[in-house]
Amino acid sequence: MTDPASLDPFAELGKRRRSPWRVILVLLLVAAVGGYAAFGRRPKPKLIQYVTAAATVGDVQETVETSGTVQPVVQVQVGSQVSGRIARVLVDFNHRVRAGQLLAEIDPTPFRASLLQSRAQVMTAEAQLQRARANEQLAATNLHRAEDLRARGLNAQSDVDQSRGAHLVARADIALATAEIARARASLTSAETNLAYTRILAPIDGVVIQRSIDEGQTVAASFQAPVLFLLAGDLTRMRIMANIDEADIAKVRERLVAEARVDAFPGELFRGEVTEVRYGATTTSGVVTYPAVLTVQNPALKLRPGMTATITVTSNRHTGVLRVPNAALRYEPGAFSEGADAGVRPRPSRNADHPDGGADTTRWGTVYVLQSGSPRPVRVRIGLIDEALTEVSAEGLADRALVVVDEIDSTPAASRPGAAFGGSSRSRAR
Repeated sequence: MTDPASLDPFAELGKRRRSPWRVILVLLLVAAVGGYAAFGRRPKPKLIQYVTAAATVGDVQETVETSGTVQPVVQVQVGSQVSGRIARVLVDFNHRVRAGQLLAEIDPTPFRASLLQSRAQVMTAEAQLQRARANEQLAATNLHRAEDLRARGLNAQSDVDQSRGAHLVARADIALATAEIARARASLTSAETNLAYTRILAPIDGVVIQRSIDEGQTVAASFQAPVLFLLAGDLTRMRIMANIDEADIAKVRERLVAEARVDAFPGELFRGEVTEVRYGATTTSGVVTYPAVLTVQNPALKLRPGMTATITVTSNRHTGVLRVPNAALRYEPGAFSEGADAGVRPRPSRNADHPDGGADTTRWGTVYVLQSGSPRPVRVRIGLIDEALTEVSAEGLADRALVVVDEIDSTPAASRPGAAFGGSSRSRAR
């Protein structure tokens, strides 16, 4: 069947005339959407909120923190110089002892027998000396008689020579007996000393903090003296063996004030001072440290040997100086505010007055002072730095001046770029 429209030439012409208008409408719609996206969604200016803190006048102290082990000021290991079986133990842990007090006793029976034997040897040597002296007197008499007879021609010269030789031998026997007595007496002294060593005495006044023996136990002192007791002296004064890092060793010196904290008493400080900084270094896993000795008062006996202490040594202190929070020196505008000046980081400066133009050790930095709602950079000279505050000095910075420590983007979420795609605010809090 024939389509009626195909028979009408004017209908085909109308279709051809309407097609360009449709294309034009589509292009206008696309242009409108693009223009809205380019101009209607343009982000509004950002709203930056500055977090500030006031510069103050006060004290700044430089400290060095480390850890160490609590030890008694005087600590003595009590050992045994003879071997044997422990017959008695008279003290136990935490007992207070006096110097010379009997702590334990080794069975003295074999040492008493040795002492008696040495005494007998001395007596024997003394008897031999008496016999040698008697023989010497007899030899001297015979020599005198032989010489008298020879003078009257009643005997031969050989008789005189023989008597003289006998007299010399008798005198040598006396010297030998005297030496034997000295040897026997030395042996007697050794036996007496060994017998005395069976009594283990306290060398100092103190407290027993370790006992390593029991009654009936055998101790052997063949190569080295075994440790039987560990005595601590006055526990009202303790020492802390601290390890100072090589980067901080130049800040630590004798007579500096120190504070110690232990986990057993949180919040309590034990005050003392640095009494010794040793030169010998210790290297552990590539870290070099130097031992320092700190003396700490312990009147309540709260500190105990072996505790781990956290130590803070005050190496320097400035009073009445201008100071700002450490975050003010770390702050640099630019995370949300465009075109802001970058902060000047602390660095050595060239000293124009130095003959070599060498490096000046002065440290410099930049803080931003809030003026009329905008941060203004001020270059400052840096002094002491503690955990929270830094000493600074500058002509454009005064007490109670507001310095910027952080900034926050407070622009409404709907006005931020990419808000339609889940954009969010960002803070530069450090």
